[in-house]
Amino acid sequence: MTVIINVIVCYIRTSSFHDLQHSPCVTLYNRAGRVGCGTVDREVQSGPIYYYDGNNGVPTGGQNFVAVIEEYQMTAEVINTLVSANSNGNLKGIMVLNGTDTDTDRSNGEYASPGPIYPLGYGTPSEGISYGDNDFAWNANGDGLIHSDLYGVPMVYINEYETSYYIRNAAQDENKASVIYSEFNYYMGPDGINSKDCLKWVDTENQEWNPKCLPLGGVSVWGYAGSPPKPANDDNNSNSANTVKSAVIVGTSIDSTSMFHDLVPGSNEGASNVLATIMAAYLLGKSVDDATLDQLPNRIVFGLFEGEAYGYLGSRRFVNDVLNFQCNDQYTVRSMAKDENSDMACLYPMRPSLKFKDIGNIAAMLTVDQVGVPSGDGNLFVHNSGQTDMGSFLANVMMSSGTSYYKVAASAAENGNDGYPYPPTPLSSLLSVTGGGVDGAVLTGYDYVFTKRPPYQSHVQGTQMKLKAIASAATILARTALAAAYDNGSYDSDTASSYATNAIPELSYDDDLLVDLADCLFVNGNCKLLSKYASMEAANDRDKTGFEIGSGTALGQPPNYYVSIYHMNNGQPFVKVGSKVYGSYDGDDYGKSSGDSIGMQPKMLQQALRNMLHTFLGQGSSMVDGDGNKVSPKSCSSAAKCKDISYCSTDADSATCSADKLCVCQRGFYHIALDEAVDPTPNKSTGFFDISSDDAGVSALWTEPFWASSVGVNMYRYTDSNAGWFVLASGAIFSGFCFFLVVLLKVGMKKEKLY
Repeated sequence: MTVIINVIVCYIRTSSFHDLQHSPCVTLYNRAGRVGCGTVDREVQSGPIYYYDGNNGVPTGGQNFVAVIEEYQMTAEVINTLVSANSNGNLKGIMVLNGTDTDTDRSNGEYASPGPIYPLGYGTPSEGISYGDNDFAWNANGDGLIHSDLYGVPMVYINEYETSYYIRNAAQDENKASVIYSEFNYYMGPDGINSKDCLKWVDTENQEWNPKCLPLGGVSVWGYAGSPPKPANDDNNSNSANTVKSAVIVGTSIDSTSMFHDLVPGSNEGASNVLATIMAAYLLGKSVDDATLDQLPNRIVFGLFEGEAYGYLGSRRFVNDVLNFQCNDQYTVRSMAKDENSDMACLYPMRPSLKFKDIGNIAAMLTVDQVGVPSGDGNLFVHNSGQTDMGSFLANVMMSSGTSYYKVAASAAENGNDGYPYPPTPLSSLLSVTGGGVDGAVLTGYDYVFTKRPPYQSHVQGTQMKLKAIASAATILARTALAAAYDNGSYDSDTASSYATNAIPELSYDDDLLVDLADCLFVNGNCKLLSKYASMEAANDRDKTGFEIGSGTALGQPPNYYVSIYHMNNGQPFVKVGSKVYGSYDGDDYGKSSGDSIGMQPKMLQQALRNMLHTFLGQGSSMVDGDGNKVSPKSCSSAAKCKDISYCSTDADSATCSADKLCVCQRGFYHIALDEAVDPTPNKSTGFFDISSDDAGVSALWTEPFWASSVGVNMYRYTDSNAGWFVLASGAIFSGFCFFLVVLLKVGMKKEKLY
C-alpha cells in the first residue's frame, strides 16, 4: 500500500519547493475599479514554466503556461505582451526572478519604473486632488505598470537568488520546463467592483454587512519645535507671543510602493526623506532653545506623513483637519475619560487627539523629496512657482543655505498649461486644500525629472544613498524653517538666512546618529536603535491609556515602506466604552466606566519617530525651571515617572519619557492617515467604514481586499500516466521479489531450527 501511495503522489506532483519564498503582486481597489494581480477565482491556476526573454515568442495553440521573466524585463510592454496571449486564459501566472544577489549589481541595471509618468496626477486615481500642472512628466522613466489591471494573472517575485537561479536554468531547458509546473492560489476578490462596493459588501445569504476589504492608511507623526501653544478653546487663552502664530510646516512622506507590497524598499522616495526631516529636527533642537523659538513671529511644526503614495492620505487629512475640522461638543471628550490632563479627543468622527487644532493658521510648507541620490553634481534643487512672497522667500533662503557639499539651485521645471508643475509631495495637499492660497517650496535631489536610479516606486531600489546629500538636505531644511519662523512678514530672505545660518551649524555626514539611523532605514529596519525609541513610546502610551500597547510592526530587513491596510493593529484608533471596543462612538455611555479610553497601535517606525521628536525637541527648557534656575533632567522609565516636571510647566505643556530615559517635554503627536472619503462607522468594531458625508468624490479611495490564509505558489514536477504505471509495475515486481525472499528465508530458518 505504501508503494502505491508514493507512486500516486509522484504521478500527481513531486514537490520541488516546500517553502518557495516569494512576494506577490496583490489586488487593490480604488474609486473607479481595480489594479494589480490575482487569479480569476478560488481554484488554483497552474501550468508548465516557460522562459520568456522578449524575443522567443509567446506559446500559442491553446497551450497553458506560466511565464518566467527576469526582473529587468518586468515592464508594461513585456507584461502586456504576455497578457495579450491570455485571451483564452492560457497564461496561468508570471514568475519574476531575482536577477542579482547584491545591491551594487542592482543599482547598475537600467530598470524601468513601474510608477506612472505623471505621479499622483493626470491619468491616475489621484488626479482629482493634484494641483497645478498635473500632466508634467516627473517620472519620464515610468510606464504605469503599477496601475495596470491584471485580473486573472497572478504574479510573484522570487525572493531568493539561489532559487531564481534554479528556476531560470530549468525554464531555459525545454525538456525540464515542460514537466515543471507552477501552481498559483492567489484569489483576491472578483472583477467589476470598486472600493465602495467592497467596503459596503452585504452577504446575500443572511443580508449581513460583511466588508471584503479595508482602506489603506496608517499613522502620521507631527510635532512642535518650541513650546506648544495654549489650546485654542482655553478660556484663559490670551494673545501672547506664543499663542497667536502661524505655523511653518516642514513635511515629508514616509511611505512608498511597488508592484510587490512585501518589497517596498522606498530608499530614495521614502527613507531618505524621513532621515533628512528627522535629522533637521535633531539639528534644530540641538542648536536653538525653546526660549528663543518661543519669541519668534512664526511657529515651526514637523510633519511626517504616511500614505502619501496613495493619494496623500496623511497630509490631506492633516491639512484638512488643521484648517477645517470641527467636533460637536457632545463628542468632544478626554482621551482618558477619568484623566483631566489627557488630550482632548473626538469620538465621532474619531480623532484620538485634538492637539492639531492648536496649530492655527498655516503660513507655508517646506517639503523634501528623493534627496538620497541627487541627479546634479553638487546640487540639490528647489521647486517654487515664484508667484507668492512666502514661496519666493523660502526658495531664496534655501539657495542661500547650502553646505560644504551641496548647494541649492532653482529647478528648471517650467510652467505648463495648468500652472506650475509642483512635485508630488505633501505641499500638494496644502495647495489643493487651500486652492493655492498658501504656498511653500520643495527641496529635491532632482531637477525637472526624477532620476532613473533607483527607479521610482520599484522593488529594486538599492541602499546606496549619499549621506552627504542627506546631511546637507537636513541642514538646509533646519535653516530654512528657522529663517521662516524668524521672518516678521518683510520677506527679507538675506537677513533671515544669515540669522539661521549663524544659529544652525552644518550637520556632518558622518554624525553618529545620522549613520546609525541610515543603517536602520536603508538596511535593517529591525535595528536596536528604532526599537529603543519605539519601545519607550509604547511604554509611555501604556501609562497614558491603560491599553497593552506594544512596539508595532517593524520595518523588517530589508525595510518595507508599504502603508498597509487601516486596522486596529496598524494605527486605526479604537475607543473602549464599558466592556466593548469601537472604531468610533456616538452614544452616551463614554466616561461612565473608569477604564473608558481611546487608544491606537502605530507601527514601530511611527512610535520611534514620535519619541525622537520628544527627545530632539523637548529639551529646550530642560535646564531651566519656571523661576529661571538651572536644573538637571529627571530620569524615568516611562511617562508615569514624569509628572510635575518644573521645566515643562508652561501652559499646555507636559512631560514624557525619552529613549534616553530622561523626562523631556512632549513634542510629538500622532494623526490619522486615512482617505478623506471614509470614516469609521460609529458603534461598530474597527474595520467598518462609512462614506463620509462631505465626500467630494475626488480622492482615490484605495482599499485592499482580504486574503485567504491559504494563498501561495507551488512548484512541482509533473509526470505522465505511463511513467506512473511503469513505477507502479516496478514497485509491484520488487514487492513480489521481496516476498519471495522472505518465504525462502523462512524455509531455511525452519530447516536450521532457528524459526
